[in-house]
Amino acid sequence: IMLVVYHLWCGRMLQDFQADRNTHSHGFYRWFNEFPVLVLIAVVLLVVFKPF
Repeated sequence: IMLVVYHLWCGRMLQDFQADRNTHSHGFYRWFNEFPVLVLIAVVLLVVFKPF
């Protein structure tokens, strides 16, 4: 569910870029880009260690 929300948010930001309404800094986009990687790492760790 989190990645679906992330994908929709990316689509919204794409529309803002197309309309020249970008209000975020480059630092925001650098961290925003890392979110799916953190989710992937969390999923892999949960599968490997099976804490539940």
